[in-house]
Amino acid sequence: MKILVIEDKARHRKSAEKTLAGHDVTITESFDEAMRLLAIRPDEEKVKLFLREAGFPEPHELKDKDQDRRTAYWTAYHRAEYKFLAPIPFEVVLTDMMMPMSQSRVLRLEFYNPIKQVPYGFIITLKAALLGAKFVAMVTDTNHHAEAMSAALDHIDAYYGTATGLNPVFTINGARVAFVHAVFCKAEGEWESCKDWGKILADLTA
Repeated sequence: MKILVIEDKARHRKSAEKTLAGHDVTITESFDEAMRLLAIRPDEEKVKLFLREAGFPEPHELKDKDQDRRTAYWTAYHRAEYKFLAPIPFEVVLTDMMMPMSQSRVLRLEFYNPIKQVPYGFIITLKAALLGAKFVAMVTDTNHHAEAMSAALDHIDAYYGTATGLNPVFTINGARVAFVHAVFCKAEGEWESCKDWGKILADLTA
């Protein structure tokens, strides 16, 4: 399966490589890069064919003085872009919950103290489901006794029960989606426990 993993901690990225071995895995550590990889893109060949069949010439063939024709062309072009969106290239998206603030959104003012960590995992999860991923999970290792966003997950029973495994799994836009506290494994050479992404995937696709 083609899998995208978004995780800012090195030990969890290493664990993704190990526990998801055998799959086509792309790993990134930032929200900004995740948004780039999940960006929707039109199928340009289908767009061009649509415009040709609608009788439009190529953009360079439109004369500047024919403003109405140019406006009609670009209106049809943008509609075609939405009509012929290429699906994202990932069947599975697995993301951390808390990650560093997006550099594209930080106000660069001397008196501004940017938030260190933001729960972008919720946004990534919903975006991936809406863009056609089949299996999506937000997997956090944040201490749910100390952090508000993680503690809130307790109210949807976002934990691993000994018998039930991943619980619960939601359906969003046809995708199987989970918001869960991590199940851990020991990565070779690591003192700390690491997220068992393979276990998450197995339960998500079961």
